[in-house]
Amino acid sequence: MGEGKINMNISKINIGVTGQDLMSMYNDFVEIKELSLEKIEIKDEIIIVGKFTKGVVINFECRVKLSSMQDGLILGMVTGFKILNIGIASFLRKVALKYALKSLSDKGISYDKGKVIVQYKYLLKDIPYVDFDINDINCSHEALQLELKNLQISLGGELKKEVELLSFNKKEEADVNEEIKKASDGYTSGRAIVENKLPEKAKKYSDYIFVLPDIVALIYRLLKDKRVSMKTKVVISAAVAYIAVPSDIIPDKVPFVGKIDDIAIGIFALNVIMTDVPLNIVLENWQGKNDIILVVKNLIEYATNFTGAKNIDSLYRVVEEVLSV
Repeated sequence: MGEGKINMNISKINIGVTGQDLMSMYNDFVEIKELSLEKIEIKDEIIIVGKFTKGVVINFECRVKLSSMQDGLILGMVTGFKILNIGIASFLRKVALKYALKSLSDKGISYDKGKVIVQYKYLLKDIPYVDFDINDINCSHEALQLELKNLQISLGGELKKEVELLSFNKKEEADVNEEIKKASDGYTSGRAIVENKLPEKAKKYSDYIFVLPDIVALIYRLLKDKRVSMKTKVVISAAVAYIAVPSDIIPDKVPFVGKIDDIAIGIFALNVIMTDVPLNIVLENWQGKNDIILVVKNLIEYATNFTGAKNIDSLYRVVEEVLSV
């Protein structure tokens, strides 16, 4: 131990953590801006009372029953969830709940169909005073009874933790460097003919020259691809129809999205493709080189934030949340 520093290592210890202890840990180290906890009570299950604020305030009571420890994760089940507000529309409750669960997942608490997975090492990664492994956990005597091992304590707050957040809903994405079988149709042969007729100096820039026709071909192919969801196809088709119609479908007086142009609609449609369609499907239907589509993807993300496409996308995501609950 250095001067003024007190560090301890304990191989194994049993402790009890009360609801008030959990409240203190949340408020001091884990607090989520939109989520305020008012009470945590521990019986044979954990009862959490609080409120979630996302445009509207949702007061709730949640009950979680612990089931087991597995691979360093705390597993549990949501046995009850009540919305305590009177007069809050059902769809607003559900949308707020989805946002609340997303906020928790960023902190290491995942939820899916009633099952809860707590990555406690990630949840407590910003506490520099203590680190430990949980060997066993259960609820009894109005406290969480923890069997800890490899306990490290630093009264000087000098513990440094490197913990990665695990994803349990991660979609498999193709490596852009791997060989992917590209779609082949009339556009493929036509593109090759035109490319061969380009001047020699222009051929090395052919992938950039063909970006716009490649995007059109990509949209056409995705609309035919059975792996692309019907919802995404409807959005793409609606965007194409809007651009194709010479007069404005949405009057300028409509709040939020009235004053939008064809460019914003086009960027929005491309952003939906890049965010909603798996990367391997996009790459298969993209005629150009794989790295070019990644450049296009980054440009679309940038353009979305600086055009009317951002307003359209925000509205689309809210509607998507409402329809999915």
